[in-house]
Amino acid sequence: MVRQMVYVLVLCWCVLTISLRPSQADQAREIAERVQAYYEATKSFVADFEQEVHWHRGQEVRLSRGKVWFKKPGLMRWEYVWPEPLLVVCDGQKIYVYSEIDRQVMIFPSGKALSPKVTLGFMSGKGNLLRDFDIRGMERLDSLVALDVAPKTQNPQVEKLRLLVDPKTGAIKEIWFWDYLGNLTKIRFRNLQRNVDLPPELFVFHPPKDVEIIRER
Repeated sequence: MVRQMVYVLVLCWCVLTISLRPSQADQAREIAERVQAYYEATKSFVADFEQEVHWHRGQEVRLSRGKVWFKKPGLMRWEYVWPEPLLVVCDGQKIYVYSEIDRQVMIFPSGKALSPKVTLGFMSGKGNLLRDFDIRGMERLDSLVALDVAPKTQNPQVEKLRLLVDPKTGAIKEIWFWDYLGNLTKIRFRNLQRNVDLPPELFVFHPPKDVEIIRER
């Protein structure tokens, strides 16, 4: 179900044992600095996305796609269009997950929804890649570079991340993250437009009438 996948994205955002050689460590840090600089200079962006959730138990794979908007500081909007419509809006204070099919809205305090904060915070202006993560590995993949990083402070929702990065610009093309149950979420960005003018109303959500509201604590 798409709702399960979004729940992973909102709340649940193989430990790496790679030791980098000094030269590799320098290269990896240089690319990480480029990523950080790219997103420090990014005020907003909009992109199409594809999401895969690989459930460790049962070896299931769930697919979805839609469109995402980011605006600093910490504003996000995810519109899932397939396989079913779903809306996720972060207004900087709360995260709303609205299922039109179920007539249900889940509301999370943004500070409690750890996955977006940990995995996407540096993209949305509320985090710092070099400050918040340890670089554990680097791999060259054709035109991209994969950076393997882990949160510096223990996090019950996120064990590690892999960022697939354009090494020339620092733009992230894909982000993968694992939770401690071994579930893997992959998000790919397509048709990204950077520093575009986004209207404030994109990041405002008012629950429709006659919907069930669930407040997560």
